[in-house]
Amino acid sequence: MEMLEEELIPWAKETFGWDDETEEYEEEWTFQQDSVPSLRAKETQAWLQAKACEKSHKSINSLKKAIKKAWDEMPDEMVARVVDSWPGRLQACIDAEGGYIE
Repeated sequence: MEMLEEELIPWAKETFGWDDETEEYEEEWTFQQDSVPSLRAKETQAWLQAKACEKSHKSINSLKKAIKKAWDEMPDEMVARVVDSWPGRLQACIDAEGGYIE
């Protein structure tokens, strides 16, 4: 979680603009999972499905709110597994010069 707070979030705010008043990004962007094992895990997928998609969403905003709520409720252990995998994944991306990595 520390890496997200110290690296990703500040980068996203600078890159996509951040409105402190509305607490929304000025440009829409998406944080996409990269299929690391901890994100592909059946447990993680089932948890997200149950939390964010337990009902149909009539708008993108509704889905975004559900995902944000699910993120806030995600157990610390689950987040830690994801965050702990980042340094190695980022280094692999650098080593592959942005090319394919496993």
